[in-house]
Amino acid sequence: MSVNTDELKKFLENKIAALRKELEFYEFLLSIIESGYVSSIKGNKGTIEYIKNKRGEILAEIYFTPPVAKFVIKTKITLNKSYFSALSKILESEKELNKIDYSIEMDKSDIKEIIIKNINNDIIYNKIKTGIQAILERAIS
Repeated sequence: MSVNTDELKKFLENKIAALRKELEFYEFLLSIIESGYVSSIKGNKGTIEYIKNKRGEILAEIYFTPPVAKFVIKTKITLNKSYFSALSKILESEKELNKIDYSIEMDKSDIKEIIIKNINNDIIYNKIKTGIQAILERAIS
């Protein structure tokens, strides 16, 4: 009977974690509305994309509602110093060139999420997404 209890406990813990992430997403959307971005995104549609590894497992979800993109990391990914440096270099370069603003949320050396603001066109978004995807794929392998 303890096996079933352990499985139920694990299921419930996973479900609670998933619901917390969903709540976090809704809070993020609310913060966009409250911050005044509504007028600049009026008429734009948001998208949800995924960064997957070679086996098709989801590494991150990307919520993109111009001008804001939120990369939510779905698996434990530890960024060593060189990967973190490469990520920072990509984002700092775009900050200088295209006036984006970004924040990286870490839990010790594990990356949790990246929020990028002021993405003005799809070219900038795709450039950043491709760079982050390459770093995450290499960091996980």
